[in-house]
Amino acid sequence: MQSWNTIKRSLREFAETHPLVNSFGTGNILDPDSANITNFVSPAVDRIYYPLVFATLEGSRFATNSVQFSVGLVFMDKVEESQKVADRPTGSDALDFQTLQPDEVMSDMTQLAGDFMIKYQRTFGNDFDITADANVDYFVDRFGDRVAGCRAVLTFNVPLALSICEIPTQANPDICYYGAVEATIDIDLYEGNEQAVAPNQPFQLVFDGGAVSNMFLWFAVPSAYSLSHWFRSAFDQGNFLDLFEVYDTQDGYTIYVTKWQTETTAPMTLQ
Repeated sequence: MQSWNTIKRSLREFAETHPLVNSFGTGNILDPDSANITNFVSPAVDRIYYPLVFATLEGSRFATNSVQFSVGLVFMDKVEESQKVADRPTGSDALDFQTLQPDEVMSDMTQLAGDFMIKYQRTFGNDFDITADANVDYFVDRFGDRVAGCRAVLTFNVPLALSICEIPTQANPDICYYGAVEATIDIDLYEGNEQAVAPNQPFQLVFDGGAVSNMFLWFAVPSAYSLSHWFRSAFDQGNFLDLFEVYDTQDGYTIYVTKWQTETTAPMTLQ
């Protein structure tokens, strides 16, 4: 079944391809330190490049044969201050600039919000659709920076699985995401490979480092999973926490990463 994770991934992919969006985030917008924000301008740099699109899960409800996710989308851009503008206005012009600049930003962000509305109303082949009606609220506020923009809550309608065969069991297990990276900042849960796993059952991962033989290995499993051992050969094995540490938790998953770069060429069994 498609889920909030699917919606979030789709929103991020569209944001990344939109020429006006420079950053995308999820989580708690009022707590940037805990939020998951990625800038598309220079991903290795820990800063926000505006405009920023931020998605929050407001709630969900079950309807007939579907789950409805209420997703708050915030579109914001930085409000320039007159003293920072190269051709700096003075006197009454400066006052007009300070008054009109937030209006310009809110207007631009409304157009950007409209692009997202059109995308999810008209795209054929999505595993979900949206309810077209949505109120738009405006703000001029400071989230660390002085920003302005708008917020709309969209309802994403996701079909429920109608077959009991799609319910996770030992025969139809959970998903493990995994990969190999040269730097831990490159870890992206939903950009990893996927493999079926089941609770309390060993599973083997084949990491692909390409031409690079030593990299950071990472994988994500449901947070309820408990792991104690890793194994590559009779001479290359050990306690799980001697090699791996928790990198992050996201969407009910715990992401583990090796404490140092290690071999990518041999399959690894985890249990």
